[in-house]
Amino acid sequence: MEKLKIGIIGCGQVSRVGHGPAIKKDGRARLVAVADPDDENRTNFARKFRVPRAYSGHREMLEKEKLDAVVIASPPWLHCAQFQDCINANLHILCEKPLATSPEDCMTMARLADGYGKIVQVGHSKRFETGFERIKNMIDGGVLGKVYQTSVYWHYYIPDFRKGWLRTVFDYLKKHGMDLEKKYGTWRYFDERAGGGDFFDHGPHYIDLLRFFFGEIESVYCTTRQFYESHKFEDLAVAVFSLANGSVAVMEKSIMVVGRPSGFEIGHIYGEHAKLGFEAFQEYQHRPMKLRLYKKLNIIPDIYTPLFLPGGRKHTLYYRQMKHFIDRLHDTADGSDGKGDRWAATVRDAAIAVAWTLAAYRSAAEKREIRREELAI
Repeated sequence: MEKLKIGIIGCGQVSRVGHGPAIKKDGRARLVAVADPDDENRTNFARKFRVPRAYSGHREMLEKEKLDAVVIASPPWLHCAQFQDCINANLHILCEKPLATSPEDCMTMARLADGYGKIVQVGHSKRFETGFERIKNMIDGGVLGKVYQTSVYWHYYIPDFRKGWLRTVFDYLKKHGMDLEKKYGTWRYFDERAGGGDFFDHGPHYIDLLRFFFGEIESVYCTTRQFYESHKFEDLAVAVFSLANGSVAVMEKSIMVVGRPSGFEIGHIYGEHAKLGFEAFQEYQHRPMKLRLYKKLNIIPDIYTPLFLPGGRKHTLYYRQMKHFIDRLHDTADGSDGKGDRWAATVRDAAIAVAWTLAAYRSAAEKREIRREELAI
């Protein structure tokens, strides 16, 4: 089987620790070119992954390279134009989330994808986390019975490093060749083009999972707070979603919770027969989720039953997502559960996730519930 030729647009954190290693590990594709306007990002990535050619602009890469597929891993406000260029180049596409920063761009991308004769997949990578796959299969299999509530608490501890002694430390490290703000993508907090704060960046993951697990969302009520003057958007968001299956989902997203820098991401799903508890770890740590089941028989000893998940990098979400994408390109995909392309998020799935994220912001601004018929999509 001839190896597929893949290019990457954007050589930041998600490509360094996610897409780049996953392509190399899979072995059925070659990373032949990358594009990034940042000289340091582009050069370091090409050197680390032994990429033959690196370009400052994605259009030059698309014109000069004979690619089969491209990964779009740039900031979300750039996605729409780059997506159109990749469509015009007749390439298979894996595009990072959030899909875009506006409903208009999302709808443009969805229209372009409709009827397009190539594979187009959006990087809602949590669908490929083995723990969430197990959860979906348990929900579909009736293990929990009727689901009443889902609660997700996803927090980071990110102090204000643009003033005080932390500013001094960051400036010193930058002067000596270590730009932590660029390395870890903290532009999300300071760039008005980002579309929102941490909730905009990470909230679409769980909004997509809610729809994937339970069906459509009917409404959202949200409140937000901004604590750091230097930040352009919220530092904390709490959203309550009502779902078509009658259940309620509560999502907290904050950078204000004192704790380990990698944060914590825990949740519970409550059903009539049982409840599931999970803890997910930062994707870049390549650790399997912790998953626990508490059924009625567990009431007697009052302990959860641990559900064990496979370890090793090949079972982590970026590696499984890339395997699925390459499977589809080779026409061999059976998906994580035999459903093929129905397992991966479509452009329309990703557009709806962005629409609900923006609806949550609108709810916070207008101090009222936003219903599905009001979505700007």
